[in-house]
Amino acid sequence: MNDNGDTMNERMEDNGSGHAVPPVPAPPATLTGAQTAQGGGKGTEAGSQASPEGAGVLEARASRSRMVWRVVLGVITVVVLVALIAAVVLVPLPKWLVDPAKGGASATAKPVSQTDLTYYCPSRMALSDSGKYGDSAFQPSEGNVASSARYGAFGSVYQATVSAVTNGSEADDKKLTGDDTVSGASVKTYSGSADKGSSAFETRLLAAKSGTGAAAAVASWASEGDLKGLSASTCVAPALEQDFLLGPTTTGSTQQLSVANFSSKATSLQIRVWSTKHGTPLQLSTGNILNVGANGEATQELSAAAPGNDALFVTVTSKETPIAAVVRSVELNGLSAMGSDYATPLRPSSRRQYLPGFSAGDGVKVLAHARRSTDLSLSWVDGKGATQAKTQHLDAGKVAVVDMGQAPQDVVGLQASAAEPVDVVAKVTRNIDSDTDFAYVSPASVFAQSALVLPDHTDGTLALVNTSGSPVKATLRGYDASGKPAGDKDIDILANAGVNVAAKDIGQGAVMFTLKGGRNIAMGARLVESGEDQSQSASLAHLNSSGLEPQNMKVWVRPNAGIVR
Repeated sequence: MNDNGDTMNERMEDNGSGHAVPPVPAPPATLTGAQTAQGGGKGTEAGSQASPEGAGVLEARASRSRMVWRVVLGVITVVVLVALIAAVVLVPLPKWLVDPAKGGASATAKPVSQTDLTYYCPSRMALSDSGKYGDSAFQPSEGNVASSARYGAFGSVYQATVSAVTNGSEADDKKLTGDDTVSGASVKTYSGSADKGSSAFETRLLAAKSGTGAAAAVASWASEGDLKGLSASTCVAPALEQDFLLGPTTTGSTQQLSVANFSSKATSLQIRVWSTKHGTPLQLSTGNILNVGANGEATQELSAAAPGNDALFVTVTSKETPIAAVVRSVELNGLSAMGSDYATPLRPSSRRQYLPGFSAGDGVKVLAHARRSTDLSLSWVDGKGATQAKTQHLDAGKVAVVDMGQAPQDVVGLQASAAEPVDVVAKVTRNIDSDTDFAYVSPASVFAQSALVLPDHTDGTLALVNTSGSPVKATLRGYDASGKPAGDKDIDILANAGVNVAAKDIGQGAVMFTLKGGRNIAMGARLVESGEDQSQSASLAHLNSSGLEPQNMKVWVRPNAGIVR
């Protein structure tokens, strides 16, 4: 390029006119192949330098093309990933891709046992309405009522405590104590009052085995006022449903339901009531729902909810948590006290029920209920066997009241049998001079080993009924108030017969008792006030035994490969 430029300058200077004359272009030179090879690189570089704007346009077009492809590939990737995830979630995997479950096809059982026991012990007997209305001579009065409670833990027990159901603190908890040495009786005990409120009796077991468990009871008594007489209740274990058979709701009678919830979660209860008049549940005037707060108590007056009935069958069902309940039953005739007692939950319905704890001369009425129509047979049980006394037809759903008259001499218990499962309770009434009292005798459960405790200020007679068709042997063992052994007594019971054993005949000062025998003996206790002659006192109450048997369940596990899909 420099050589050509110099030639052009020379030609312009040779023009004499002084004007620059454009040069005549020279014809294109013909390059040899070698020259073309040597100058190719320079010519290309020159061309690139000569058109920079065109190169920028091409670069921009290429960049846009690459961006479009990236977007397209990204969208395709997202669609593929979404499709794969949907396929994994919704489409079952082929069987050859699923790992086989270990173990056989049959179910396996895992036994579990309850080692924490909780019982609800109600407060002392009280009037459902103690308000002061009108003339003082006609006002209700609880009189000089007093109470006591005894708690016992037997066998392999780590710790047992008594605490208030509501408004209590750990500082107020009472621990059961006893002889924990190897040679000790393995009995822990505590006794106190039930005046301040209901209590929770909690027992933690070291092992769930036969001979290990707990039993507790409360008692109230008064010699004057509307609560004159003796009342007693065993402490109740919580359950999702509890059933009751109760006396009248006529004028002068009250049936106060008291429910405890030991859970940290509130629960709603459904209350259903059947009467002697209807075979279907009643519409309660106070409503069928009762709410119980967490770690709290609630009450409902059933005589106001279903008034004017001779007897009631009541079911209390919890929707959320187990509950424990009792019913305080008080009867008055004008200004005269006719007695009071606690009604405790019934054992499950069955075709045969045994009620131990009667005495000659008792006035007995049997309250019975069946979900299906059936005929009920009632027999007295004494030391020789069972003797049929009455038969009563039961209509489905209706409560029946069977008047058994007076209990015969040497009676121990009552046997109820039917073709369909039934619920029964005996209401026992005793009249001495101008004093009257009553007690509910409920069916007893049978255990290989069981226990029963007597609260302070009470004395009693243990009633044992053999529920089998063969003679049985058993051993009663008594313990004093400190948990020390007080004596033993071997018992022989004929087939379908019973025997009464006075508490003092087992051992001096015995207030707690354990029974060891076959799983065929139902045990209860008839109570009177301490120091009173049973035949001369109108006051009476009844307690049933508690099982010293492990509460076992089986959890079944069955392989199911489908749960990993």
